[in-house]
Amino acid sequence: MSQKILVPIDFSDFNQMVITKAIDHAKLINGEIYLIHVATLDIGVIVSETGFTYLPELEQTALNEEAEQMGKLKTEIEAKGIKCETIVKQGIPADIIVQEAKDLAVDLIVIGSLGHNSLYNMFIGSVASDVIKHSSIPLLVIPKVN
Repeated sequence: MSQKILVPIDFSDFNQMVITKAIDHAKLINGEIYLIHVATLDIGVIVSETGFTYLPELEQTALNEEAEQMGKLKTEIEAKGIKCETIVKQGIPADIIVQEAKDLAVDLIVIGSLGHNSLYNMFIGSVASDVIKHSSIPLLVIPKVN
């Protein structure tokens, strides 16, 4: 039975390194990769001087584009001989990632960390640090190397 690896994706330049590490690990353990992207709740909102405007068509366009990008990543991973599934959801990223990891009964989460200092994390927070705090599933944290 293959092991399941959940890999959160935010479409940053750093994602390729995280995906490469996940692929390497999947090859070692006969694993399958589940890519997850969580769109924030505000992707259909435009801020102007007069306030906030919600545009559902903007939100749907963004979600469609993100699903298309995930499909390309899936193809890239499968070309390396690794089974891959994609998940696109909308919500609070860390909460959705932790819940999906439980629901899928994954064996490992491979997540990137930009390595902000503790003051930044205290006031702003990071998805990686929130997942680390709230997940009972083993994590492989890939730090960004400058």
